[in-house]
Amino acid sequence: MFEFIGKCLLVEEQGKKILVIGDLHLGFEEALNKTGVFVFRKMFSEVIEYLDRVFEKIGNVDVVVLLGDVKHVFGRIVGQEWNDILGLLDYLEDKCKKIVVIRGNHDKIIGPIAKKRGIVVENYWVVGRFCFLHGDKDFVENYDKEARYWVVGHGHPAVKISDGIKVEKFKTFLVGKYKRKNVILVPSFFDYNLGSDPRENDLRFVWDFNLKKFDVWIVQDDKLEVLDFGKLDELE
Repeated sequence: MFEFIGKCLLVEEQGKKILVIGDLHLGFEEALNKTGVFVFRKMFSEVIEYLDRVFEKIGNVDVVVLLGDVKHVFGRIVGQEWNDILGLLDYLEDKCKKIVVIRGNHDKIIGPIAKKRGIVVENYWVVGRFCFLHGDKDFVENYDKEARYWVVGHGHPAVKISDGIKVEKFKTFLVGKYKRKNVILVPSFFDYNLGSDPRENDLRFVWDFNLKKFDVWIVQDDKLEVLDFGKLDELE
C-alpha cells in the first residue's frame, strides 16, 4: 500500500502510483544570501540528482504530491523560487501524469508560480483511503471515514541516535495513529537542516499527536532505504 523510497513516500491507491515529496523550501539559499550569508546555490541540482535516483528505482508514476512548503520565503516570491520551482515542475512533468501542490505555511503566494504550469494549489488532496495535507491546518474533510490514512508534512521529523560515543541526527518517518486514522509523518526533503527531534522540540502540528507512541523509520539516503527503529519512546 505504501513504501518508503529514501525520504520520499510511494503510495499505491486506486491503481495509481503516487510519489510524495516533503517540504522542499526552494529559495532558501537566496534568503540566506540576502541576510549576508553566502552559500553556493546547489539545492536545485541536488534535488534533481536525488529524484533521478528515486525515479530510476521506481519508474514513472501517475501522480507526484508536493506536500507543502515548496517555497521558503514568506510574503513574496524571490527570483530563485521562480526559477527552481518552475524547473522542478518541468522536470516532474516528464515523470508523472499529474502534479498536486499542497499549500504549506510558507506557500501563501505560490499560486502565481503554479499557475504558470496550469497547476491549482490545494489545501489537501484525497484519493481513496489517503488524505495528503501539510499539517499546519485542520480541515473537516480530513475526518471523512473513507480517508483512513493521513500523509502529513510540515514537522520535519528527525531523531538523534547515540552509539555511546557520538550522537548523529537522521531524517525519519513517524508512523502512528490519531483518532482512528493511520498517520504517516513525512520528513522534509530540505537538506540544509535535517529536522527536529520530537523528544526535544514541538513539531508544530495542528493536532496533538502522541508522537512517543509512533514508529520510527530512519532514512538511509545512500540506498534509498529506511530502517525500523521501533517506538519513539523506546529509542535510546
